[in-house]
Amino acid sequence: MVLVRRMAAIARALLADRGARAVDVVALRVGRDLADAGNLLVASAAAGALDSVTDGIRLNLVNSRALAENRGISLSVATASPNDPANGAEVIVKCGSESMLIAGVASPDSPPRLTRIGEFSVDVTPRRTLLVLANTDVPGVIGRVGTLLGNASVNIAEYHQARLSEGGSALAAVSVDGEIPESVRRQLLSLPDITSATVVSLADLDPAGEQAWQ
Repeated sequence: MVLVRRMAAIARALLADRGARAVDVVALRVGRDLADAGNLLVASAAAGALDSVTDGIRLNLVNSRALAENRGISLSVATASPNDPANGAEVIVKCGSESMLIAGVASPDSPPRLTRIGEFSVDVTPRRTLLVLANTDVPGVIGRVGTLLGNASVNIAEYHQARLSEGGSALAAVSVDGEIPESVRRQLLSLPDITSATVVSLADLDPAGEQAWQ
């Protein structure tokens, strides 16, 4: 449930950085090993999608579904195809004409991992903070980002760079141990070839499950 909630929160944050406003749809697909928990998981996804817009309300599996429905958000859950990972999940969050897909896998013997962000295949475990960068696939970008974060005393746990084609659009999923201040995010945006920088704080979404993500 922690994985699904965080996936939805990441999707919502990426959409917000695109200028998207109210969430209209939260659609979840789960692997066959998770199918029996589908209703609980879609409630967890609703909580992730609403976390940034319900100040002062502590969301849980009971009130998140009711809050989502009161806001007119469509919630749905389905079982993935047999070819998909049995312990995987995929969430789509829609805001008007904009949508974002996040997928992940929750293996019983290893930390949950993100496997897809939008069009890009990734392999990263989000910890306290996830930084998602959009950039052009050119030499030097990773080094510049790493140097800037290092100078800001931000410790990188994992850095996964994905691209659609050589020299085309690319995406970096960077898992860090601490926080990334807004001033650092603005510095990242000033780097050559960085087109967007989304910072998603994940540590407070489910403190009880935090140890599984260290």
